[in-house]
Amino acid sequence: MRVVLYIIVFALALYAVLDCARTPAENMPAHLPKPMWILIILAMTVVGPLAWIITSRVRAAEERGGQIERTVWSSQESAGLHLAERPRPVAPDDDPEFLAGLERDIRRRRRQEQDTSAAAEREDDEESGDDSDGRGDAGEPGIPSDGSPAS
Repeated sequence: MRVVLYIIVFALALYAVLDCARTPAENMPAHLPKPMWILIILAMTVVGPLAWIITSRVRAAEERGGQIERTVWSSQESAGLHLAERPRPVAPDDDPEFLAGLERDIRRRRRQEQDTSAAAEREDDEESGDDSDGRGDAGEPGIPSDGSPAS
């Protein structure tokens, strides 16, 4: 059990030293130089690494207006391990942008179908109106198609 405790203390110190080493000098917390922080981390076995981790996180949060950086590292240059800001939809029907685009396409197609059917009806009306020359269906001049005498 003691071995696990020593491994945890060593890993914490190693993490703190590496994090301190990759933090730019102008972003060091408490305005201490980088070599001083590394000395504090290594000299104070548990307190030093914890002090570095806490102060570096607080400084990074202050620089961003109180927002905590969602990365493994405390410095501004992240290691590219950002958590996803917005989860991606699992299926297309879960994506609101996809559904909105689909709705627009459906409306556009319905308008096109209505326009083409209206145009076809107009063409049918024009064709039936062009064949009438005053004769009815009977084909005799002056006699209406309903069979009533012409007035």
